[in-house]
Amino acid sequence: MSPIEYALHAAMAAEGLAPVPQVCIEGYYVDFAFPDVRLAVEADGAAYHAGERRQRDARRDSILRREGWTVKRFHGSTILQRAENCAFVVRREVEGRRAEVARLAAEVERRRRERREVILRPFRRLTSLLRRKDPRRVAVPRSVPPRRGFK
Repeated sequence: MSPIEYALHAAMAAEGLAPVPQVCIEGYYVDFAFPDVRLAVEADGAAYHAGERRQRDARRDSILRREGWTVKRFHGSTILQRAENCAFVVRREVEGRRAEVARLAAEVERRRRERREVILRPFRRLTSLLRRKDPRRVAVPRSVPPRRGFK
């Protein structure tokens, strides 16, 4: 881990985050990842500012975005001067995404319950009709022997 990656990792740990370092996603390694919310965090050093490296990283970010990942990039100088601010930005993103995942899961559960209720409603109604005490209904004895064959 490079010094800027270490500083960013320490700041994220201080914010209560547990990023997974050096995760391979679609053949590319990212500095830190939060797989549960598909967030990749990159700490860019001085080599990032070179033209070819920047183009390669842009291509990589495009592939990651196509696979559903969000990439957050922080410059090394920003990390060294304000690592806690970078970690705060990451924490806000992670918390927001986790809240969205929880909201979507609750919505899926609500829809599942609604579908279940729609399916069960006719059966519940039929059951309540069968349980009614109707004086016109003829009582069928419960101990009727089963039929064994034709005579």
